[in-house]
Amino acid sequence: MNVSELQLHQAIDAIRDSEKLEAIYTLLKGTKGPFKPMSGEEYVGAIDEARQQIKEGKCLSVDDLEKESDNW
Repeated sequence: MNVSELQLHQAIDAIRDSEKLEAIYTLLKGTKGPFKPMSGEEYVGAIDEARQQIKEGKCLSVDDLEKESDNW
């Protein structure tokens, strides 16, 4: 075990706040986010779909988005 690993172990061992420990555990166990890995084929399909949406005008310009966000 190197110095960094030892320091990490000591820092975690010193934590007594269960909420902090739970947060650290969640980070360390590698919980997956809302996104799943995509295959190359899925990725290309998503890009094609996005391009089609742009062609159909199903998008906002930055200016329009800023105006819309003023109402949030």
